[in-house]
Amino acid sequence: MTPNYVARRSVWACIGFWRILACILVIPLLVLIVRIIATKKFAIEFYDDKIIVREGWLNTRTKQMVFMGVTAVSVNQSLWGKLCNYGDVMIDCVGKWDVRLTTYIKNPKELEAYLQQRIVPVSPQAQMASRFVEM
Repeated sequence: MTPNYVARRSVWACIGFWRILACILVIPLLVLIVRIIATKKFAIEFYDDKIIVREGWLNTRTKQMVFMGVTAVSVNQSLWGKLCNYGDVMIDCVGKWDVRLTTYIKNPKELEAYLQQRIVPVSPQAQMASRFVEM
């Protein structure tokens, strides 16, 4: 026997203001948590002869490069970066610098001090060549 009429609940009743607000807040919060964990797993390890970049949480990547020395180091920090102690570290290395991940570095002044110790003296011939290039 079939009923004459079937009453069903509306799906729209499930979509209320508080549920929408919870979804709007929870999804970005989950994305933020995943991003924070991935950022905590990022590291640039400096050794005497090499640099190792480790990044990723679920999908991990490791990159290893030769480290021959530094010719110049500079730090850029925004106002928020100074308050929270992070910044961008620009590094000029001997040869080609493949690590382009030196942005938003925690304690940038400490990294700058370490790299200042690794500065290699430039030969007079290289200084003379750079003067000709500038002209």
